Amino acid sequence: MIEGPGHVPMQLIKENMDKQLECCDEAPFYTLGPLTTDIAPGYDHITSGIGAAMIGWFGCAMLCYVTPKEHLGLPNKDDVKTGIITYKIAAHAADLAKGHPGAQIRDNALSKARFEFRWEDQFNLGLDPDTARSYHDETLPKDSAKVAHFCSMCGPKFCSMKITQEVREYAANQRIEAVDVDVAKGLAEQAERFKQEGSQLYKKV
Repeated sequence: MIEGPGHVPMQLIKENMDKQLECCDEAPFYTLGPLTTDIAPGYDHITSGIGAAMIGWFGCAMLCYVTPKEHLGLPNKDDVKTGIITYKIAAHAADLAKGHPGAQIRDNALSKARFEFRWEDQFNLGLDPDTARSYHDETLPKDSAKVAHFCSMCGPKFCSMKITQEVREYAANQRIEAVDVDVAKGLAEQAERFKQEGSQLYKKV
């Protein structure tokens, strides 16, 4: 197994991976990241997680996690947890980019749970259920909030997923079947209105 460099800017990551495969006869490659920038001491789990996701996509065999304390001190157990979660995210993102079916199934399952406001499923399907649940509990701690069709970010009136569900219900009740046609018509009407009002993105109030 070959250890790769730890600091590589984004534009050189693919070249680095390709050269390793060529020069080392496709021997397994592992990297600590690589870190894509050096400007963020205390956040090197993020700067390296970016590089890890990219090089994982390009064929790296193993990703070695980096903690927030990298270059600063010996990590404690919370730092280790943060580093591992970060790298699980990077590895999963790389698997998605490579078309790994198992990764896509899990992603789709969580996306569907999110759209359907199945909060407990969202927590349990995530990489860190305890943290996700604690964040939700900070502003909506009651059990009734775990079946609510909104969170405290946008509230009940401005949740995009709730609005989408309402639009779909409206379309079904109105028996709107040619959705693409109606959407195209609506966009054309708005485009014409935009032109008539001067084609200006911003208006003085």
